[in-house]
Amino acid sequence: MSRRRRVRGYPIAALVGLNENRARVWDVYSQSIKPDKVIEKESSDYNFYEAIINQIRPKVKQGVKTILVASTEEKNYEKLYEHIEKHQRWLIEGYELNRATIRYVEGSAMDIDSVIGLIEDSGLQRKIRQASQEDIERIMGVLEKRLGTAEGIDTLLFTLGEVEEAVYGDDPHIEYILVTTEFQRKHRRRTQRLLQIAQNKNIKTMVVETKTPMGARLNQFGGLITIANQGT
Repeated sequence: MSRRRRVRGYPIAALVGLNENRARVWDVYSQSIKPDKVIEKESSDYNFYEAIINQIRPKVKQGVKTILVASTEEKNYEKLYEHIEKHQRWLIEGYELNRATIRYVEGSAMDIDSVIGLIEDSGLQRKIRQASQEDIERIMGVLEKRLGTAEGIDTLLFTLGEVEEAVYGDDPHIEYILVTTEFQRKHRRRTQRLLQIAQNKNIKTMVVETKTPMGARLNQFGGLITIANQGT
């Protein structure tokens, strides 16, 4: 990963640096990190944690399902997680395609130097891979169920042309676009435009490394699958 501000790669996680009175949110891409927002605690713990969730919510809706919370004291993470369990339970126990995986990382992520330190010294990338695997297994579970029935297959699109027609035509049923890095490389301009427009329309997207079990499964269908709402 690079510390440069220019975005490189595809989104893989959100990182939250957290202490008692301040949070710093970062967008983590496959090859870069981008600062998002600093959130100051101005009143109650409730309002502070809600402000953090409000910053994360759009990312989750766009398909970023791995959230790492970095703090030098684990109790700060525990208090945020307790708030989520009480007030934002959808984030961890809701519908499979909306749910996120949240994990604690020991260390500071309040500035770019501390984030780089986490990457180099504390196995942040390993934590991301572990959490992302849980997200992938959850999504693959949904996909395999759809593939197992005629009704489920009817909710899937497999060709780039079909997906473009649905997304550009404002099909309200489109929910998730899954694409491999190999497919993205072969159709770079079209997939870049497609994924950007999809994200602008709050359609969840995920780019999957080709040389992974999920990537291999997607490649059996050409490297691209779009999931529509069930029963539509």
